[in-house]
Amino acid sequence: MKNLILILIAMTTFSSCNDEFLDLPPTTGVSDNNLNDLGSMQALVYGAYSDARNFVSRSSLFAAAMVRDAQVRQGFGLETFFDHQLNSGGGAIWDSGYKALGSLNIVATSTLNDMPGSESQKNSIRGDMHFLRALIYFDLNNYYTLYSTGYSVPLVLTPIGVYDRVSCALSSDISAQIESDIELARTYFATNSGVANYLAATALAARIYFYHKKYDLAYERANEVISSGTFQLGASVKDPFNNPGSSPEIIFSLKYNAAEKSNNPSKQYFSAYQANAKRGSASLNPESLVAQLRNADPNDYRHAQLFKSAKGLIFANGKYPTDRMDYIFIRLAELYLTRAEANIMKNNSVSQQDVDDVNLIKNRANASDVITTIPSAQDALEALYAERTKEMAFERGDHYFNTRRLQRGIIKTSSEGSGLKPFSEYADILAFPFPTTEIDIHGLTRTP
Repeated sequence: MKNLILILIAMTTFSSCNDEFLDLPPTTGVSDNNLNDLGSMQALVYGAYSDARNFVSRSSLFAAAMVRDAQVRQGFGLETFFDHQLNSGGGAIWDSGYKALGSLNIVATSTLNDMPGSESQKNSIRGDMHFLRALIYFDLNNYYTLYSTGYSVPLVLTPIGVYDRVSCALSSDISAQIESDIELARTYFATNSGVANYLAATALAARIYFYHKKYDLAYERANEVISSGTFQLGASVKDPFNNPGSSPEIIFSLKYNAAEKSNNPSKQYFSAYQANAKRGSASLNPESLVAQLRNADPNDYRHAQLFKSAKGLIFANGKYPTDRMDYIFIRLAELYLTRAEANIMKNNSVSQQDVDDVNLIKNRANASDVITTIPSAQDALEALYAERTKEMAFERGDHYFNTRRLQRGIIKTSSEGSGLKPFSEYADILAFPFPTTEIDIHGLTRTP
């Protein structure tokens, strides 16, 4: 894990804080002699946001292959993820995630309280630090946890030295830290926004508690965002994905940055799902649950307008129509589905509000299966699983997270037979692999 060590301490020149990030250039350079003012702290936060864009986009693409929504044809090193033959791969995900954490941990352990500047400036920096740290560890914990042992990734909260060594933490310990960070972000953002803000942190908290199965808190946080009235569903299913991503549905996005060129997350997704059989690298797996739902309701606008057929292949390119768009991280449709399911899970019953929440999404999409009567809790949960699969298809790993949360089966490949591979067979296979260099140096293991 030499790369991790270097990433966490090598901030002497911090080149990832490029001057065009969010059009807000850092006010000072960042070096080991210059980490003592608010400008340098802000620069570290901006750099962490830059790294986070690559982190979330790459991991989502690999996750789509893991749950076999995406049929991989070429490029991106996704084939082993689709086949669940994971000895290595995805090193860029690990590197970008821990690089961002390295910057954030310097801020977290700095003498920020004693630096000249207003308390509002400091709270903005604190809010962004806790928000991003929660975001990154939430994804790392979901992607890397080994189900059979409960061990996940190293939990690193301070800068570490070259000769220091780290070990894997329990997923439950990481979850507790994530929840602490996101609530601190909400506290600091309550009076002072940063790159993110209070409602973005509250929406992320809803997602975190939902996947941590704390459904009462997931409901409260989702309900708070929805009830604020700040966001509205876009007029059409395509609305959130129109460049430059100014839809009233978008709660938080990671902004497009032209300076990142070929490494830009927007370009990566556009290239992967491009509706071109020769140039694109991933298309819809015709056996996947997404494909089955699409075939069952061809009049659903999400299937007609967000997918494109070309030369016998189906491309999910509608959500990534250009290589110059913001990376949408949280949008209102997810919060409606989260509020409904969390409410059902905590009460074991279905309310009219739950039905209305789901139907808002269905009606916009012209879905044929609008709910007309209040169903049983079990029937409603089945409908929500299908609805979330359709609505969030190929977005930020949601179907991967949801499949693991509910321990659902995954479509088998032709070499495995037909039907579903049950959770008992893939529970540990679905965990992302550690980079071999990290294992070699630190002896990382997800066993006790």
